[in-house]
Amino acid sequence: MTEPVDPAITSKITQALASYLKRDPASITESHHLRDDLGLDSVAIIELLFEIEERFKLQIPDQDLPGLSTVGTVAAYVQRRLTETKSESKPESAKAATAASKPKSTTSTTSKTAKPSSTKKAVSPKPASAGKPKKIGAVTSGKKKVGTR
Repeated sequence: MTEPVDPAITSKITQALASYLKRDPASITESHHLRDDLGLDSVAIIELLFEIEERFKLQIPDQDLPGLSTVGTVAAYVQRRLTETKSESKPESAKAATAASKPKSTTSTTSKTAKPSSTKKAVSPKPASAGKPKKIGAVTSGKKKVGTR
């Protein structure tokens, strides 16, 4: 029914737990319950799962947390997520390669027929002095100019 968990995954999780608990990794088994046997409270479990996310480069959604109660269930969960990630990334890379080749031909044809962006009226915020008319001409020093006769 279920495939055996990769020992490397279990080892990394056990190492993370041992480091957090300052215990010998050999003293932690897959059957240990995180809360009951290892004494982790909810904050410690969150910190552990954050460490696991970092080590395995994955994200664990909050709705998956209740099912992660023993070292073995955490290891099986991580293995399943890593397998899902690998299977999802293969079609994505094929799609990306196909999509990367298509835009070259379509972009060149659409750019020729597209209207230039300068014909569109851009809306920009008005500066604070936009409503005041500017004086054009010589700047006076504040004294009245008296003409010579």
